[in-house]
Amino acid sequence: MSDTAELAALVGVAPDVLVRALGDAWTEVRGPVHERWFVSGQPAQVAVGWDGFGLTLARPEPRWSGPVELVWEFVADRRFSSDEVLYERAELAEAAEEVARRRRRTFRWCPVCREVNAREHVHDNTGLCMSCAERHLGVKY
Repeated sequence: MSDTAELAALVGVAPDVLVRALGDAWTEVRGPVHERWFVSGQPAQVAVGWDGFGLTLARPEPRWSGPVELVWEFVADRRFSSDEVLYERAELAEAAEEVARRRRRTFRWCPVCREVNAREHVHDNTGLCMSCAERHLGVKY
């Protein structure tokens, strides 16, 4: 089962209903204990957390804990119920897009490879992505 289908099953709606309300391409990530978190976008732009009672729409704000562990943290934007996914799809789609817009404002283009990166994948103030910093500056991650 895809992560999008898994999220839809948790919410209690059909996958096509979830996609119309919140978008597609959800991937489950490790978040806070007692919640299941899913992110969408590449880089991640929107997050949805499920705690067994309802959903939290949030902006993903991952950070590095040591050199190799990305810890997912989320800035909550709005709570909603399964019924809202069914009956307030347009409102939820608009709210999810606003969260994505705020997250995209933090993205940076690497001046070397010209790829877009979330700030957690940008090497300090040089603006280089971590891959280019490794390749061209000798940085080890």
